[in-house]
Amino acid sequence: MKSKKLLVLGIAILFILSVLFSGCSKQQTAPSETSSQTEKKDEQVLNVNLGEEPPNLDPQKATDVVSFDVLNATLEGLVRLNKEGKVEKGSGLALDWEISPDGLRYVFHLRDAKWSDGTPITAHDFEYAWKRALAPETASQYAYMLYYIKNAEAYNSGKAKAEDVGVKALDDKTLEVILEKPAPQFLGLTSFITYLPAKKAAVEKYGDKYGSSPDTMVYSGPFIVKEWNHEQNIVLEKNPNYWDKDNVKLERINMDMLKDENAIVQKYEAGEYDSIGVPGQYIDKYKDDPNFHQMATATTSYLQFNNKSKIFSNVNMRKAFTYAVDRKAFVDNILKNGSIPALSFVPPGIPGEKEEFRKEGGDFFKDNDVAKAKELLAKGMQELGIDKLPKIKFVGGDSDAAKKHTQALQEFWNKNLGVSVDIVNVAFKVRLDMMDKGDYDIVYAGWAADYNDPMTFMDLWVTGGGNNTAFYSNPKYDELIKKANSTNDNSVRMQAMHEAEKILMEDMPIGPLYFAGRAYLQRPYVKDWVRFPVGVDNEWKWTYIEGKNK
Repeated sequence: MKSKKLLVLGIAILFILSVLFSGCSKQQTAPSETSSQTEKKDEQVLNVNLGEEPPNLDPQKATDVVSFDVLNATLEGLVRLNKEGKVEKGSGLALDWEISPDGLRYVFHLRDAKWSDGTPITAHDFEYAWKRALAPETASQYAYMLYYIKNAEAYNSGKAKAEDVGVKALDDKTLEVILEKPAPQFLGLTSFITYLPAKKAAVEKYGDKYGSSPDTMVYSGPFIVKEWNHEQNIVLEKNPNYWDKDNVKLERINMDMLKDENAIVQKYEAGEYDSIGVPGQYIDKYKDDPNFHQMATATTSYLQFNNKSKIFSNVNMRKAFTYAVDRKAFVDNILKNGSIPALSFVPPGIPGEKEEFRKEGGDFFKDNDVAKAKELLAKGMQELGIDKLPKIKFVGGDSDAAKKHTQALQEFWNKNLGVSVDIVNVAFKVRLDMMDKGDYDIVYAGWAADYNDPMTFMDLWVTGGGNNTAFYSNPKYDELIKKANSTNDNSVRMQAMHEAEKILMEDMPIGPLYFAGRAYLQRPYVKDWVRFPVGVDNEWKWTYIEGKNK
């Protein structure tokens, strides 16, 4: 996901290192009763550090993991994944569904449910939202996630009309969806953020301000946005109109947007946060703490090169900067969170034809290949007709973690290639905008899997793709992705993606750095906080506090 969104590394890192997250005192009973203390009932409040300002809480326009976590907490689609990350009937706003024998027609039957303003949620809200995501004027970067639907791509590219798209509300409670071809993953995709419903009246009322403040949005999920103090904090509160409110135990989630690593740790130590991501410099301190946890994530962090820039339009320059990084030193000495060097693009854990896609595909280059990097740098400069590099704009995040990471990469290039780059550290929302506009030479970026299939990574780089802010284009690559998306033969499909990944690593529009791990501290009284390796990072619907006041 750029997130997943597009996940620029400021967020891939900040969110991996600090996305994860009030105290109640005991009171004396009256002297006439007893002189001992009695425990107060656990307050159902979760205190966390979101780490960044959500750039966009419009579900059809959001592209990043910060926004995705908030949207997943406040909205719900046809399906909500269960605690095991699986699809089950009745888990979301669709109470039931039927699928035709040929796998092309889905009919969803909606449950009785209400928006947070008390009005009914209907099938029309889904038809409207999906067509809104596909409408060319919306310019949704995730529109391609709906291309499984008949005529969705044609409508998005201006070659068909809205009424041609294969989604239709048959009545208030029945939604019919016609696919271009069978897609077994489609049910799971209906839980994805871009597929979430939108109330037409609200979107039209608030226009471009939709989702920009608590009072410019309505909610279909477990929580609502109660407060949003931009660049400071967000407060979520339990949605009293949510259909499954009896199974939502948290009354409130307090989310800060703190970027200073030392301050984050200090607030955790003071009991102000119930869970935090552990910054690399604190891993050794907490690695033996019983509340310390690590997990793998299906996330790849990488250098994204602006393929339209003078310098990085040259493949040898892109390869030189990629090969000159010492990934092992980076993950061992700076990250320390279970991340592993990436010498390919699709991360471990994603299924292939017979085993993991990564095991089938292997590596494509050597780590810290300094001699080769120097050779490629000289060759690239010769091809460009230059004997001196111009200023190179390297964009990264403005968190403590992101600053350390960009500085480390800067040092690798200086030491191994003898070149310098100018670091520009900016806020997450600004960085996303700079990437969209091509206002960079290199950006520290990343992508986390939106669903459990290699295609969530591979279709990023098709020519003109909504999240292809590297501006990469290779007709052969496009052809292979189209082939993978046009066959029902899984063997053919996987082989096409393996071939496409090989081309990607030969062209090197992005330079893989590492497959991200997640290290975090969580208090034992925090129960049923679900962390997914694929899709949204955090699920708080079932989270509750128990035993905090023991």
